[in-house]
Amino acid sequence: MLTPALLLSLTLARSSPASDAVLEYSSPFTEESAPDPEGFSFTAFTAGQTLYLGVDEANLRASAAADAGVVRTLMLGTPVRVLKAGARATVGEYINTWYQVAVVDAKAAPGAAPVTGWVFGNTLTPFRFEADLDGDGEMEVATVVMSNEFKARVRVLEPNVKPPRRVSSVDVAVASTDYGGGRGGPVTVKLVPAKEAGVTLLQLDSAPERCGDFVTSYVSYTGSNGKPGVLGKAKLALELGGLMDPPNESTFKVSFQAAAKRALVVRTSVEEEEEGKPRKVTEREVYQWKDGVFAQAKPVAKP
Repeated sequence: MLTPALLLSLTLARSSPASDAVLEYSSPFTEESAPDPEGFSFTAFTAGQTLYLGVDEANLRASAAADAGVVRTLMLGTPVRVLKAGARATVGEYINTWYQVAVVDAKAAPGAAPVTGWVFGNTLTPFRFEADLDGDGEMEVATVVMSNEFKARVRVLEPNVKPPRRVSSVDVAVASTDYGGGRGGPVTVKLVPAKEAGVTLLQLDSAPERCGDFVTSYVSYTGSNGKPGVLGKAKLALELGGLMDPPNESTFKVSFQAAAKRALVVRTSVEEEEEGKPRKVTEREVYQWKDGVFAQAKPVAKP
């Protein structure tokens, strides 16, 4: 098993996600309709790609089977290199692909063969971030995977806390790839530094390629009260939704006031009126940071 110290000393092939990295897990079927496993869509990974374990205490197995022997147990955020893809399969409530991977371990002796095994695709992610998310002076590790409920699941690990209570998680909504139906969709993730937002945040954007809804969510990690080695809490700090269905549009733009820990949101709506002319409305909202979330501030009444 990898120790926290070893994990943080690993040489990562990519210390941050590629700018074009996308993660998807979706189905054209609603909760009421009978799902067809062949209708599910999910991100496919390729040989040579470096990914990360998006779950903690993940089992690296000797073969592509849920009951195969365990080669090693891997910590959340552990980097692995894809060797090859196996067959599409159903494991528990997930439909995905088995992958043979090699553990990326900078501490391995020169010339030593890497530890290899199989993991199921739902445990892998291109999104791994290492940052002092809660301001306690220690680096936390954050990953994003897709849940069996077709949401993006953010997990934050405190490396210096012993398992099993070293991970906090929160699920956020993603925009459906099937406008008006279906479940799940794509998500991209980036780190918003404290110097920009006043606090360190993970920004998750979900926007299908074609017309439809889109959503941007910000996730925070707080609650350790600045004490190193104490597990905090991941929270949905702010969620904003929009629509792109010309001629009707509902968009937003977010800016932060770092010193005041405020989020300013400008919403713009465009609707087609009966005479065919577009009607544009702009609204401004202010959100104030408190207890790990941005709460909308009440407008000040004018005298």
